[in-house]
Amino acid sequence: MLFPLLLLVGSALAGRIRPFPDPEDDISKLPVYARNDAVPLQCNARQIDNGEHKFDSQGNVVYADFLKCQETAKPLALKYGLDEQIECTVKFEDEIYHLFQLYLHNDAPFSCKVDVKPKSGVGVPIVFQFRGVVEESHFDLDPNVNVLFMTKDNQIVSGTAWSSSLNTTKVIIGDSVPLKFDVKWLGNGNKDTDASGMTFVRFPKHHSPLIIAMYCAGSLVVGAVVAIGLGYKRISKKIQLSDLNKVD
Repeated sequence: MLFPLLLLVGSALAGRIRPFPDPEDDISKLPVYARNDAVPLQCNARQIDNGEHKFDSQGNVVYADFLKCQETAKPLALKYGLDEQIECTVKFEDEIYHLFQLYLHNDAPFSCKVDVKPKSGVGVPIVFQFRGVVEESHFDLDPNVNVLFMTKDNQIVSGTAWSSSLNTTKVIIGDSVPLKFDVKWLGNGNKDTDASGMTFVRFPKHHSPLIIAMYCAGSLVVGAVVAIGLGYKRISKKIQLSDLNKVD
């Protein structure tokens, strides 16, 4: 009785799985990324007092360019498929400084997005997790950041970024601080190489809903067995403690 029920639940979950990007966005005819293509970062514009989103007159969330680098006088620029280390010196003027206080306190996320395909308008989220400690007169910031993107068929499917060292820099309002970004492009699956020599990822074919349902059912069975086992251990321990109390 248990397995058919789990199989039914797994089938229902499989039926709700949707592909990414959503077919309704209709970007299939747009060109994919090529190596060294520019990958702009657009980030949520936030209120400096509470970290809430900024909205335009139509109620849409406002996005702004990523932090501007003093080296180029432009926002941080990423290149598709290119592993590189980028130094971007940022001036922590009043607004940026107060926003970083919110980011380091985890009162608001430093959330950005990149396009799954160039100029597609379909965003892939990436959150920058900066590490640091906020003090009354300053904050200490880890300026070394790993940036990791996952790709499939020369499209961006996910990304994340996080502080990556044990060092911090003291920052006060008006300071210029070099931020160091270590950018990597990876994929899930077996790596292969195309005619240009660029490494790409060969993904396995999608499984049928039945196979996905069986995976889901198997996961549920394992979870149930683990839960029962843990419950049995707790009950056995209580019985043993009860017997000891009786002996005393």
